[in-house]
Amino acid sequence: MEEMRAIDCEEEYKDNQKVIRDRILESMNDIKAGKGRDYNDFFDELDGKYKNV
Repeated sequence: MEEMRAIDCEEEYKDNQKVIRDRILESMNDIKAGKGRDYNDFFDELDGKYKNV
């Protein structure tokens, strides 16, 4: 039972990581295309989120 739960959690984690990577790549492509904010602002905010974790 615990092994099955661990496998489910690992699969969910991998799926979440893929979604996050896809969103970051999409945002980066938008920035390159001139949409949205400046890439420096984007990466400063991203750095801030992960430094506080």
